[in-house]
Parts: sequence; C-alpha cells; structure tokens
Amino acid sequence: MNHTIDLPQSLIKRLDKVASARLPKETIIKQAIQERLDYEEWKQKKIHASLKKVSAGCVIGKEEFWEHLAKVKDARKKAA
Repeated sequence: MNHTIDLPQSLIKRLDKVASARLPKETIIKQAIQERLDYEEWKQKKIHASLKKVSAGCVIGKEEFWEHLAKVKDARKKAA
C-alpha cells in the first residue's frame, strides 16, 4: 500500500543532500519513520507503566524525594 505525504521543501533539500545510490531516499524515510515509531511506542509503554505505579500508590512524597536526591548527590561527591 502506497501513501503520499507532503514534505516541507527544507526537508526535501536535506534528504537530497543525504541520499545516495547506496542509501536511497526511500530507505532513509522508512528508517526515520521506523525509529520514530519505535521511540513513541517505547515512550507510551513507559508512561503507562508509570501511571500504573501511581495508581497502585507506589509514589513518594516531595520531602522524601528531595532527601533521596541529596543523599545521591552526597554519595557522588564522596565517590569523585
């Protein structure tokens, strides 16, 4: 199934500069779309997992967060 999309001229120019016989435009576009979709799917999974943790009550308060962060910073300073 073929689809068409309109690309801004600036993207077309960049694509023309990068494309070659070894790496055709179609390959670059497919790879770019695949990588973006992989990222978006990963991000959605992380967001949903985090929301489940929040719904289950697996959260810490603001004070506890800042105390933990201070401990981590101190440990890094000592290790350096």
